[in-house]
Amino acid sequence: MQFQETHPDDLNFRRVARIFVRTWPFIRSVGKHLSIFVAASAAIFVFLVVYGLVIVGLAYGGMMVGEPLGSLHVAIYGLDPDVYVNVDSLSEEARLALPILVVWSTIVLVVVLVGIGSALYYYAIWIFQQINQRMRAELVQRLQAQSLTFHADARTGDMIYRVYQDSAMVTQIIRFVFLEPFMYLGRYLFGLAVLAAFSPWLALLVGVAFLPMLLLGAYFAPRLRAWFRTARERNSALTSWIQESVSGIRLIKATGNESSRQKAFEVQSELAFSAAFQARSRLALLGILAFFVVGVAMLGAQSMTAVWSSTEAPVFARDLLLGFGFVLWNLGAFTAATSRFGDGATSMESFLRLWGRAQDMAVGLGRVFEVLDLEPDIQDAPDAREMAPFEKNVEFNQVSFAYRPDVPVLQEVTLTAEVGRVTAIVGPTGAGKSTMMSLLLRLADPTTGRITIDGVDIRTLTIDSLRQQISIATQENILFSDTVLENIRYAVPDASRKDVESAAKVACAHGFIEALPEGYDTPLGERATKLSSGQRQRLVIARAVIKNARILILDEPTAALDAETEQQVLANLKEWARGRCIFLVTHRLSTIRQSDQVAYLRNGRLLEIGPHDVLIKNENGVYRQFVQAETGAVDTLMVAGDAP
Repeated sequence: MQFQETHPDDLNFRRVARIFVRTWPFIRSVGKHLSIFVAASAAIFVFLVVYGLVIVGLAYGGMMVGEPLGSLHVAIYGLDPDVYVNVDSLSEEARLALPILVVWSTIVLVVVLVGIGSALYYYAIWIFQQINQRMRAELVQRLQAQSLTFHADARTGDMIYRVYQDSAMVTQIIRFVFLEPFMYLGRYLFGLAVLAAFSPWLALLVGVAFLPMLLLGAYFAPRLRAWFRTARERNSALTSWIQESVSGIRLIKATGNESSRQKAFEVQSELAFSAAFQARSRLALLGILAFFVVGVAMLGAQSMTAVWSSTEAPVFARDLLLGFGFVLWNLGAFTAATSRFGDGATSMESFLRLWGRAQDMAVGLGRVFEVLDLEPDIQDAPDAREMAPFEKNVEFNQVSFAYRPDVPVLQEVTLTAEVGRVTAIVGPTGAGKSTMMSLLLRLADPTTGRITIDGVDIRTLTIDSLRQQISIATQENILFSDTVLENIRYAVPDASRKDVESAAKVACAHGFIEALPEGYDTPLGERATKLSSGQRQRLVIARAVIKNARILILDEPTAALDAETEQQVLANLKEWARGRCIFLVTHRLSTIRQSDQVAYLRNGRLLEIGPHDVLIKNENGVYRQFVQAETGAVDTLMVAGDAP
């Protein structure tokens, strides 16, 4: 399935705004929690910075150098201003009293950082997983709403990768594009302001260092997008390949192709690894270059502050910093200023790294939006109404259908199926038999013509009410990795155990179910591979029966059954199905004989229709030829005394 490029990979401010608009419904669902998280994170950051400056002034300025402390120290620790502030230098006794204050202050800082930081970390995980869960649910809902035409072209592994892997990018985008950049920007600006208080030259240096960061981002961004898209597409292809291999493991083992399949896997895996390695190595190179820029800036800042500290030059905003105990450049001022410079510079580096990672996130989220932008081919009409209880007939009127315009599947099919009668849809493989039933279920819509139930075009009915009155047993024998009980009542989750057992008896499944280790509570496992094909088919028939719908579709219902079981199942179904409209999609002649009318298709065209006993008498009829090709003779299929 080739998706339209409705979401280009370029990540500019317009693209970021568009992503924000598309993700807003998911963000809004946890908006209150997100606001609390952001506010709490900002508050704890301001607390840590301010309290950290207080501790630095206490330890380096007062305890180690003996410089007078600031008014904040007096207010926080209750110190005597005449001993610790209004002096030229601290006495030995005063300095010896400070280590215990530094230790306890550091303990408080660590406890707050670890305690509240851990709580915020887990709170953030909960918030982002809630968003991711909503995104995945929306993706699955959108995929299930698509028609068979879409799923005929889509690759299962690619859809799995988009739902499971690409969808996770929504939390990454929210975190690394909408939240953390603002947090880093806040740290950068806050650090810039603090540095300007110490020295405007430091603020200018950290500001100038931002320019090469912008140039690096502009150069690497388009290249990273191309590499990350290639990596995701190759990993998606690998997922599809693995899914196909696991699904076809019986064929692989039966044909002895394990070694060739293994070699093919290694090739696919190597391509995926190579693409991912190329993308990640370029991202790592961006990080190294950003680190180099920050390192050069840090080296310049430390050199400048070291010179100022050695000469005890006055700080720029003396009155503002006096409260923290910083008046002159000394060890305390050097430590505080270089820490703030490092915080601001590393914020730039982190911002650039995020920008690089955001290229990958934008590619992944773009693939998600490609699915979310899909409008289902099959939707309720604006004026659709509920389907009334089925009473009379189902009609196909000049129905044609094609998955692709140049390959017709059905061509001008017309037939009527009455209530209380069994209609067999027969013909060679690929004739369009199952497609007819898919159209009745509105899994796709006719290209031309219409299908009516009791004279009402099914396109004017709501899809849910239509499918509620139709039950189907598919030829694929699809079962889920749940218990026998839950598989049978899949279409009717609230069905009682008694109803389940009754449906199983109609399908001749009750006996073997009771013999299972846990009876109806036995888990089937993935694809129910421990059951035989015939057992799986009978469970599917029971699932169709329990729905108790007035229209029943049996798609090759007895293909995997032995002759004796087939006759018993068909007899039970015929008895159970009185007063219902039954469609039998089959090529087994023993099953066809149970029908009231036969509709013979070939190459998508309805060539003959009528009772089996009538059609078989037409020596030049295509149905008779079909029967003869299947059996080599027609005598045994004719009612005694009806031989031509």
